[in-house]
Amino acid sequence: MPDELHVVVTETVRAWSVVVRGEIDMETAEQLERVLDEVIAKGALLVTLDLEEVDFLDSSGLRVILGASQKLSAQDGQLLLEGASSAVERVLEVTGMIERLRQSRPS
Repeated sequence: MPDELHVVVTETVRAWSVVVRGEIDMETAEQLERVLDEVIAKGALLVTLDLEEVDFLDSSGLRVILGASQKLSAQDGQLLLEGASSAVERVLEVTGMIERLRQSRPS
Protein backbone atom coordinates (compact mmCIF):
# COMPACT_ATOMS: atom_id res chain seq x y z
CA MET A 1 0.00 0.00 0.00
CA PRO A 2 1.52 3.35 -1.03
CA ASP A 3 2.15 5.99 1.57
CA GLU A 4 -0.44 8.71 1.73
CA LEU A 5 0.37 12.23 0.68
CA HIS A 6 -1.41 14.95 2.64
CA VAL A 7 -1.82 18.32 0.95
CA VAL A 8 -3.44 21.40 2.50
CA VAL A 9 -4.16 24.46 0.34
CA THR A 10 -4.77 27.97 1.70
CA GLU A 11 -5.74 30.93 -0.49
CA THR A 12 -5.39 34.67 0.04
CA VAL A 13 -6.22 36.86 -2.98
CA ARG A 14 -3.75 35.60 -5.64
CA ALA A 15 -1.22 34.08 -3.23
CA TRP A 16 -1.66 30.45 -2.29
CA SER A 17 0.07 28.23 0.23
CA VAL A 18 0.35 24.51 -0.46
CA VAL A 19 1.55 22.48 2.53
CA VAL A 20 2.65 18.94 1.75
CA ARG A 21 3.23 16.13 4.24
CA GLY A 22 4.52 12.65 3.46
CA GLU A 23 6.53 11.30 0.55
CA ILE A 24 6.50 12.72 -2.96
CA ASP A 25 7.36 9.81 -5.23
CA MET A 26 6.02 8.03 -8.30
CA GLU A 27 3.00 6.85 -6.30
CA THR A 28 1.98 10.32 -5.02
CA ALA A 29 3.44 12.87 -7.47
CA GLU A 30 0.32 12.81 -9.64
CA GLN A 31 -1.81 13.83 -6.65
CA LEU A 32 0.44 16.83 -5.97
CA GLU A 33 0.44 17.72 -9.66
CA ARG A 34 -3.38 17.75 -9.73
CA VAL A 35 -3.51 20.04 -6.68
CA LEU A 36 -0.92 22.46 -8.10
CA ASP A 37 -2.65 22.48 -11.51
CA GLU A 38 -5.98 23.33 -9.82
CA VAL A 39 -4.39 26.17 -7.84
CA ILE A 40 -2.75 27.60 -10.98
CA ALA A 41 -5.98 27.23 -12.98
CA LYS A 42 -7.80 29.26 -10.32
CA GLY A 43 -5.52 32.20 -11.05
CA ALA A 44 -2.76 31.88 -8.47
CA LEU A 45 0.24 34.02 -9.32
CA LEU A 46 2.26 33.30 -6.21
CA VAL A 47 2.34 29.77 -4.80
CA THR A 48 4.36 28.84 -1.73
CA LEU A 49 5.07 25.12 -1.60
CA ASP A 50 5.87 24.13 1.99
CA LEU A 51 7.97 20.96 2.06
CA GLU A 52 8.90 20.97 5.76
CA GLU A 53 7.06 17.72 6.47
CA VAL A 54 8.09 15.92 3.28
CA ASP A 55 10.26 12.92 4.18
CA PHE A 56 11.24 11.87 0.66
CA LEU A 57 11.34 13.44 -2.79
CA ASP A 58 12.20 11.56 -5.98
CA SER A 59 12.47 12.53 -9.65
CA SER A 60 8.68 12.32 -10.07
CA GLY A 61 8.27 14.98 -7.41
CA LEU A 62 11.02 17.11 -8.93
CA ARG A 63 9.22 16.93 -12.29
CA VAL A 64 5.97 18.14 -10.69
CA ILE A 65 7.68 21.02 -8.88
CA LEU A 66 9.54 22.14 -11.99
CA GLY A 67 6.38 21.85 -14.10
CA ALA A 68 4.38 23.99 -11.67
CA SER A 69 7.17 26.57 -11.63
CA GLN A 70 7.19 26.73 -15.43
CA LYS A 71 3.40 27.06 -15.63
CA LEU A 72 3.45 29.92 -13.13
CA SER A 73 6.35 31.64 -14.90
CA ALA A 74 4.41 31.50 -18.17
CA GLN A 75 1.67 33.53 -16.42
CA ASP A 76 4.17 35.96 -14.81
CA GLY A 77 3.76 34.08 -11.55
CA GLN A 78 6.21 32.40 -9.21
CA LEU A 79 6.60 29.22 -7.19
CA LEU A 80 8.43 29.57 -3.88
CA LEU A 81 9.72 26.63 -1.87
CA GLU A 82 9.61 26.88 1.88
CA GLY A 83 10.78 24.82 4.83
CA ALA A 84 12.31 21.85 3.04
CA SER A 85 13.53 19.08 5.35
CA SER A 86 17.29 18.48 5.23
CA ALA A 87 16.82 15.35 3.11
CA VAL A 88 14.60 17.17 0.60
CA GLU A 89 16.86 20.22 0.57
CA ARG A 90 19.80 17.98 -0.29
CA VAL A 91 17.91 16.46 -3.25
CA LEU A 92 16.97 19.94 -4.46
CA GLU A 93 20.59 21.10 -4.25
CA VAL A 94 22.18 17.99 -5.82
CA THR A 95 19.80 18.04 -8.78
CA GLY A 96 20.22 21.78 -9.36
CA MET A 97 16.51 22.35 -8.80
CA ILE A 98 17.09 25.28 -6.45
CA GLU A 99 19.11 27.09 -9.11
CA ARG A 100 16.54 26.29 -11.83
CA LEU A 101 13.76 27.75 -9.69
CA ARG A 102 15.79 30.92 -9.10
CA GLN A 103 16.25 31.30 -12.85
CA SER A 104 12.53 30.90 -13.54
CA ARG A 105 11.57 33.94 -11.48
CA PRO A 106 9.75 36.63 -13.44
CA SER A 107 11.81 39.75 -14.17
